[in-house]
Amino acid sequence: MNTIAPGRPALEPAIEAYLAAAMKGDRQTAVGIALDLLGEGEPPESIITHLLVGAQARIGEGWQTGTWSVAQEHRASAIAEAALQAVADAAMRAPGAIEEGSAGQAIVACSEGEWHVLPGRMASEILRLRGCEVSYIGPSIPADLLVEMFEFDPPPAVAVTCSMPLSLVGSWATVSALRELGMTVICGGRGYGPDGRWAQAVGADVWAPTFEDGADALMAALARPRVEPRPPMGSPDRTAELNLLRQEGPTMVESAMALSLAAWPWLRESGNAVRATRVDLLATLQAASSAALVADGTLVHEYVEWFESVLAARDLPVAFVATAFDLLLDVVPPELTLVRAALMEGLATSSEAPMAR
Repeated sequence: MNTIAPGRPALEPAIEAYLAAAMKGDRQTAVGIALDLLGEGEPPESIITHLLVGAQARIGEGWQTGTWSVAQEHRASAIAEAALQAVADAAMRAPGAIEEGSAGQAIVACSEGEWHVLPGRMASEILRLRGCEVSYIGPSIPADLLVEMFEFDPPPAVAVTCSMPLSLVGSWATVSALRELGMTVICGGRGYGPDGRWAQAVGADVWAPTFEDGADALMAALARPRVEPRPPMGSPDRTAELNLLRQEGPTMVESAMALSLAAWPWLRESGNAVRATRVDLLATLQAASSAALVADGTLVHEYVEWFESVLAARDLPVAFVATAFDLLLDVVPPELTLVRAALMEGLATSSEAPMAR
């Protein structure tokens, strides 16, 4: 379920060759490297969790440092999906493979607000390799629409993915909805923290540190009786604040965007600058909202460090990190005390002062 797995030094040459092919957009070579490993006897789950996951982690680091462009990263994700499908299909056709569907049905869903589909696809293929017939639901299906799919015949358990802490409030909404239907929820992905420290705050019944652990937990939960419906995790005041954020967050971002355009009219000269500013303001509000959910200032500190490193790698003003927190403090209403506290902590943690307005 997670995007993190212990490394396998023996696969390092294959990872390097795969990365070289992915950077050039050479899908055929990259897929061939994965299939060659399968032909040499490497288990398909290992190819997924070590070759593909390892490569994707390195690509993500490359984007952060500016050595991989957004376009290259997206192309590499498409190549990874092709390799994933090729390996899984080839393994399922091999003599002695477990018949798909023989182990029952399984559901894997992306959290609300989760647009990274690859982790969920990887979790789904590992479950297929173990004999499950898998329904994969993503990306970013709203929690209420997910409930509509299950409310008349909910399965006893579901796996939920979240790859970034910025999506934790959406994950909380998804998990809350599934808990109220009486479903066991297995959560996995980097979004829950390196040790799953934030999974309990969203209401997860089980946090899975790896895809294999997630498959084990989900298949075990499917074999047990259904659990009783449970309310959303969190105190009433925290729950009310999070629900208001889900409804009004986009409006707050647009209000902060209007302040930025009024302060710096030159932004309007570049469509890219306007889009980037809006994306950054949304991400900053999501970081503060997630910190408010999990009651952990570490999340905001890590977001500031990450955001500043991204801007520095691209020779952009690091002061915009503090500026984003400052703009949002002007528009987030006083009654959202938990979010405002997280925004103030982010402002205090930033290495530079906000840009003058």
